[in-house]
Amino acid sequence: MKALYSTFLIIALGAAGSLQAAAPGPAEVVKTFNSAVTERDMDTAMEQLADGGVVLQLRPAHPGMPENPPLTGDLIKTWQVVGAILFPSTEAYSRKPEITSVTEHGDIATVWADTTTTTHRKNVSDPMVLNFSEMYVLVKKSGQWKIAVIGDNRQPDTIVVGDS
Repeated sequence: MKALYSTFLIIALGAAGSLQAAAPGPAEVVKTFNSAVTERDMDTAMEQLADGGVVLQLRPAHPGMPENPPLTGDLIKTWQVVGAILFPSTEAYSRKPEITSVTEHGDIATVWADTTTTTHRKNVSDPMVLNFSEMYVLVKKSGQWKIAVIGDNRQPDTIVVGDS
């Protein structure tokens, strides 16, 4: 009976070990990133980004920015600047991605999302709502998915850089 109990215990412990939570998949990483930005938790947002990642800069986001930005920029620095400017100038900001496609190939994945952002600027009564598509390329490093590239088709808004 003792041997049977020991065998059962070993099997149960092995099963419990295999039930450990798997690392978040690409779509979950994208959702976590956007949720963290919405919650103004830039530490969590930055944890989702790969070192050396790039943002595709197809056009300026705001009037007053350089007309022909370089095609790529540093992903982490870009989002650090966004947080530093966006949070003090808004009452609330939300990013809601609707994941439309996820493709994984080994240690690389793409996630497409139709994203809606809502910006409630300080001293402005009407929120600004933007809808655009985003493409994320993720890489798997040390068993964890990280966002390595973000590109979007977001059109410039009407908020002039430096406008308070």
